[in-house]
Amino acid sequence: MHSLWVDLFFFPSWGWFLTAATSKGLCACHVLTVDFQGEGMDVASTDVQRAAETHLHRLFPGTKLMWQPNGVSSVAREALTAYLAGGGEHPHVALDWIVGTSFQHRVWQELCRIPYGATLSYGDLARRLGLSQGARAVGQACGRNPMAIVVPCHRVIGRNGSLGGYSGGIHIKKALLALEGWKPDARPLP
Repeated sequence: MHSLWVDLFFFPSWGWFLTAATSKGLCACHVLTVDFQGEGMDVASTDVQRAAETHLHRLFPGTKLMWQPNGVSSVAREALTAYLAGGGEHPHVALDWIVGTSFQHRVWQELCRIPYGATLSYGDLARRLGLSQGARAVGQACGRNPMAIVVPCHRVIGRNGSLGGYSGGIHIKKALLALEGWKPDARPLP
């Protein structure tokens, strides 16, 4: 059984963020705006904590949650805060891949190689992994990414420039891409 140190924080105009870390690294980052759209700071902290707890127990069954940040989650909060404020660089923090298949880990690691402000199509990401017909499998792995934003699945789009999906909601994906200076008519990286 893993112990996770959990941090919840509110960032104006973005919403509630949840991070969870082991002693080795970040293992979860999630935007809770989908659950509390438009309610902002008015949401009772117990409601936010309950939603966070549900999310974490679904990802990490049987985990012990400690509702205080550790060094890793504190670094993650600082990095995310700087990034969301338009700090101009991707949040860097140690990662601990405690969930997922080996294929998902390969996809998530490749996501970390997509530069800030750039996009890649699902098909091109699959080809980088040696899978000529793997766009759908890559999309599914992106959808199961437990560390959204930090592992930048928002930088993967459809071949035709469509945004595809995003676990935090498509409006968050659009906002993250805009924050990084992406233009809807920009071509994905080859």
